[in-house]
Amino acid sequence: MSNLISKVSGTIRNWWVFLIIGILLVLSAYWMFKTPVESFISLASLFSALIFVSGLFSVFFAMTNREDIDNFGLYLAGGLLDVLIGFILLKYPGLTVVLFSMFVGFWLLFRGFNLISVSFKIKGAGDSNWIWILVFGVLIVIFAMMSIVNPLIGASYLVYTLSLTVLILGIANIALAFRLRSIKSGLSELKEKL
Repeated sequence: MSNLISKVSGTIRNWWVFLIIGILLVLSAYWMFKTPVESFISLASLFSALIFVSGLFSVFFAMTNREDIDNFGLYLAGGLLDVLIGFILLKYPGLTVVLFSMFVGFWLLFRGFNLISVSFKIKGAGDSNWIWILVFGVLIVIFAMMSIVNPLIGASYLVYTLSLTVLILGIANIALAFRLRSIKSGLSELKEKL
């Protein structure tokens, strides 16, 4: 039993990575709401950097927990996808609105499905708050699909839709971080009792 607890607590030792990603996403969403459409180039640059940094943190999380987590490949693939998309967007800042919204839409779609998967893992661990992570994941998928299905939408609609989606993704990452921290604390207490 003690070995199992050590393995599970090792899985969530880097819960703060999700907190950092969440805070960056919330701050980015705030900035986008505040300056609706100054220029798509600056928006593309912000998203490119954000996606790239988010990918680096996700790869770090996956690599530091590769022995402990069941879905190591999913975390690693998500992080590598973020790094690749962020790099492409940084290299070609003049991408058209159509390509930009589709890139971001597919990125958000993948992240939304990732959150849905994580919510079911948390449910399997017996956490009663898994439903919030699921709701956030479903909302992200819906907004991502809106961006993919209609890439020629108006600039302000795109900015506000993406801002709201990024805000939801940021809140979901922050909520996930605190749930993982709570689970880790509970496991530490259980380990001390054994």
